[in-house]
Amino acid sequence: MGKRLIMLVFLFGWLQGWTQSPTPGQKNDKKILIRYGTAHVGNGEVIQNAYLAYQGDEVTLLADGNKVRINVLEYDSIIDIEGKHIYPGFILMDSRLGLTEIGAVRATHDFDEVGQFTPMVRALPAFNTESKVVSTVRTNGVLMAQVAPIGGRISGTSACVHFDGWNWKDAEVKDRSGIYLNWPTSYRYQGWWAEPGASKTNKKYDSERRELKRFMDEARAYSEITQQVEVNLRFESMRGLFTGDQALFVRVNWARDILDAIQFFRNSGVERMVVVGGAEAHLVATDLRENNIPVVIDRVHKLPVHTDDPLMQPYQIAGQLIDSGLVVAFSTSGDMEAMISRNLPFQVGTAVHYGMPYEEAIKAMTLNPAILMGIDGEYGTIESGKKATFFISDGDALDIGTNKVVSAVIEGKSIQLWNHQIGLYEKYKDR
Repeated sequence: MGKRLIMLVFLFGWLQGWTQSPTPGQKNDKKILIRYGTAHVGNGEVIQNAYLAYQGDEVTLLADGNKVRINVLEYDSIIDIEGKHIYPGFILMDSRLGLTEIGAVRATHDFDEVGQFTPMVRALPAFNTESKVVSTVRTNGVLMAQVAPIGGRISGTSACVHFDGWNWKDAEVKDRSGIYLNWPTSYRYQGWWAEPGASKTNKKYDSERRELKRFMDEARAYSEITQQVEVNLRFESMRGLFTGDQALFVRVNWARDILDAIQFFRNSGVERMVVVGGAEAHLVATDLRENNIPVVIDRVHKLPVHTDDPLMQPYQIAGQLIDSGLVVAFSTSGDMEAMISRNLPFQVGTAVHYGMPYEEAIKAMTLNPAILMGIDGEYGTIESGKKATFFISDGDALDIGTNKVVSAVIEGKSIQLWNHQIGLYEKYKDR
């Protein structure tokens, strides 16, 4: 009995260590000045000899040290980072981070609800701040994400969170940052990724679109009712689409389907639409630009969608869309998407190598996502008056060989750059 008790105590302690995540940062009201670094503001601007100051959760100064004289005596702490780079915290779109933990364990999945039309399903309360996966993406500079459900026709309501909180309420940046819609596909591929088959026409495509139109028409009519009526949770959750408070994020890939979705959008009464995925968005870029529709690219490191496509097409599409005048952001949706999220900067770095301008790439992970979610007044760039959410890297944050995040701040709180993988590395590196 005594041996069993000892083993149980040991096992409990081991499990505690295994499940432990970094402690959230502490509030600090000191005036802190960071100087001599290269600041990538997030709006396309670069400051070589930057002076960045913050107090509490707010940036109080960002200036070029070559043009402005700064009285350093005003600050409680001064940090010299000559040769290093400062970036706004990267923002990942359409993510399952914090909504899933282990791909093979269904009980850890909290992102797919039963039903076809579930806009009332909110991602925010399901976000798990204790996720061990989340701590692995912070160490590469990904400090925020739009977490969103999947499944059904209308999956639910996304939320924007940051990665430093005791619970989902602490992590909240913006609840109801958008509604996610899975557009019907006009044709489908057979087989699987290792043995892909020929495409096949979806005979239910027209009926699925009619069903979607009927739901959207009813939701729009509900939003226009002025007198008191019985609350319909589904339609109530859709109200923000027709007032402009929320964007409709449409997961759609094929050129024909994108054009159909654009036409649907024009007649739906929805104020803002965003294409998510967009594997063939470059083929209909003019239509997207004319309708002011941004594109969230689902993943850069993947195979082309067609067997006769150039092998580098997934790497080139971001640059092609930028050249066409479109607003672009990034996600890492697909297989093992939560774990792959840590590679967001490096996937975007590949897009830079294949034609995407560097500062546009930074913008696509900072300001652009903030605009799409309506949080650009406080996040997305390093500017005076905005939330102090940024990180410092020894080298180029988009280069897997030089990205080394040495410090990160979320809403003015310095966070621990530790995760279980780093712990294992430290344990075994000298073995």
